[in-house]
Amino acid sequence: MSEVYYKDSAGFQLLNYDYNGFLLPSFPNIQENMDRLPDMPIRDDDVLLQGYFKAGCHWMWEIAGMLVNGSAEYNPDSKLTAMIECASRDQLDQLPSPRVLNNHLFLHHLPREIFTKKPKMIFMTRNPRDIAASAYYHTFQLKKLYEYDGDWNGFFELFFEGKVNYGSWFEYMLQWEKDINDHPELPILIVKYEDLKKDPVGNVAKVAEFLGLPKNDQLFKDIADKCTFGKMKAAKYSQLEFLRTPTKTLFRKGVVGDWKNWFTVSQNERFQVECDKFDKQSTLFSTKY
Repeated sequence: MSEVYYKDSAGFQLLNYDYNGFLLPSFPNIQENMDRLPDMPIRDDDVLLQGYFKAGCHWMWEIAGMLVNGSAEYNPDSKLTAMIECASRDQLDQLPSPRVLNNHLFLHHLPREIFTKKPKMIFMTRNPRDIAASAYYHTFQLKKLYEYDGDWNGFFELFFEGKVNYGSWFEYMLQWEKDINDHPELPILIVKYEDLKKDPVGNVAKVAEFLGLPKNDQLFKDIADKCTFGKMKAAKYSQLEFLRTPTKTLFRKGVVGDWKNWFTVSQNERFQVECDKFDKQSTLFSTKY
C-alpha cells in the first residue's frame, strides 16, 4: 500500500492510502490491520456497523453500544478503539463483549467468519450531499491525517471524482447493494440518517428489535435523549487538541439539508446528473431525500 496525494484545482493536496485500489485514511499500521482483517475471529454477539464515512456511523455506534449494554451511558472510549481498519488486532481482541465494531469498508474486506457466524450488521445511509459537506469539514479539520488545506470548492471536485477516503460514494453504495443482494443470508439492517433524526425513539426501538433485544420503552427514550446531537457533542466530543481549530469539535451541526449552504448551483446540477444515474441503477438505495 502506498501514499497517494490527489490535488484539487488550486493545487492543494489530500492524502490517501491506496490499499489494493481502495482509498483509506493514513491510520498508523493500516497495512497490517487490513492484511490481518480477513482472519480476525468474530464473536457470536458482535455487531458490525457499516456505512460510508460521515453517514452517521458515530451516532449509531453510541446508540448500538447503549442498546447491547442495556444502559443509556456513553462509551468512555473513542469510536476509533472499535474501528476495525484503525485499531490493531490486539486492541480489538481486548474489547469486552458485546462489541460494536464500526468500519467504512466493503464486504470483501471484512473477517471471513461473518459468513459462518452471521453477526448482526447495521448499514447507515445518508443524503450524499450532506455527506460531502460533512466530509469537507472532517477532512479540513483533521490536518495531521489528511494534510488538506483547500476550500470547499476544491474538496467538492475531489469528492465528486472519488479521490477521497473510501472512494466514490456512488460506487461505494452500488457495491454494497450488490453485496447485500448477493448475500441474503447475512442479517443487515439499513438505517437512514434522516429517519433517525425524524423519529429517534422509533428507530432506536427498530435497531433493538433487529438485535433481538427485549422491548424497553423507557430505555429507548433514554438512549434517544442521551444521543441527541447537542448532548453527545457536549458530553463526549468537545474541544480536541488535534484539530486544526482547537476550539472546534468533530461534531459540526448534525442537521439535515445543510448541504444547501455549501453547494453552488453549478455543483448541485453536476451532482444531480450522477444522482440520476445512480437512482436508475439502484433499487435498494436512493439519493432522493
